[in-house]
Amino acid sequence: MKANLISACGMLLATAAMGLPGLSSAYAQDTLKFGVVGPMTGPGAQWGLAAAGGVQIAAKEVNDKGGLKVGDKTYKIEVIPYDEQYKASVAISAVQRLVNQDGVKFIFGPVSSAGTLAVMDIVKDAKAIGVTGAYSSKALSGSNPYMFRVYSVASDFAEPMVKWLKKNLPADVKRVAIVNPNDETGWDSDKLLTELYGKHGYTVVGKELYERSVRDYIPILTKLLAEKPDLIDVGTAPPGSAGLIVRQARELGYKGHIVKIGGSGPRQIIEGAGKEAAEGVINYLPADEQNPCYKRLSDAYNAMSGNQMNPLLVNWYDGAYILMAAIQAAGTVSDTDKVREALTKVFPYKSALGGTIRFGGHDIYGIHNEFLTPNYIGIIKNGDVVTVGTAE
Repeated sequence: MKANLISACGMLLATAAMGLPGLSSAYAQDTLKFGVVGPMTGPGAQWGLAAAGGVQIAAKEVNDKGGLKVGDKTYKIEVIPYDEQYKASVAISAVQRLVNQDGVKFIFGPVSSAGTLAVMDIVKDAKAIGVTGAYSSKALSGSNPYMFRVYSVASDFAEPMVKWLKKNLPADVKRVAIVNPNDETGWDSDKLLTELYGKHGYTVVGKELYERSVRDYIPILTKLLAEKPDLIDVGTAPPGSAGLIVRQARELGYKGHIVKIGGSGPRQIIEGAGKEAAEGVINYLPADEQNPCYKRLSDAYNAMSGNQMNPLLVNWYDGAYILMAAIQAAGTVSDTDKVREALTKVFPYKSALGGTIRFGGHDIYGIHNEFLTPNYIGIIKNGDVVTVGTAE
């Protein structure tokens, strides 16, 4: 079952294999609400704003074409964003408000792992469809068929990235230091990266966890640099925090390699670290910034918000179209069980950037509820981000 939805890039995101109707040219008389829960302020704001922006751009495109036709009705998409501030308690309040007051059945987020784990039962009890951005391995479970993940996470792309480092960095790069936030996301990342670096012949000489409110990383960096690492991995640090870590490491005299295998935001790293300090930083990328569609989405986001786009917006934009395709295929906006079942049938799905999004996760989580998105590797060069490979 596939729906006939066209993105702003003029690409057929899903073919009409079953002859399902596409967008309506008639004026939408009914409203379909999408909630977004993510950190819109604070150190993780780039990720929350990317989630909201991706869903809002997709909704605007659909609304501009007349709305989403589902069965014999046409709906205008309304997006309701709430700031979770990267706090589980705030995420709970936001999701409860969406479900109980706003009457929302479809929620993008929470973006954070702590927030997602805190609302799992709320989403399940309400039979709401949750599309999370959480990296935690606990965010998906066979016991909760209503929670999906919008993109691939470190357990999908970290090993290909470590293999790329092994192949492309000098042979004398052997000693690794790892920095991560002290929370559910960081704990998972720390465990995974420690195992993978060890597996591929690196020696992990130091690891540090920090509180997300921290802005002075000099104390932990001083400890790590005393171990003489050749490579520092800033893990799942938010982009703004990663930029500060990079800058402060350089200020302490570190001249080795830096990689970010985790939530993406290379341009925010450049902004936080400065062009010179950020030079050569290796990044996981959810999108190829040289792709023409990337620029179109970036321009649309800048026009809408006045801000620079985080590349994760592409995943949320695709995710919004995937959910709308499933809603069309199910023929209902109220029966989330039918929508959930339809979600399994819209894959493989063509990303706006041209890559293929697959459906998976069963081997790890006991349920096929993860959107397996294309992943790339980029290097910051002369204040720009250059795609140098894939992490597949």
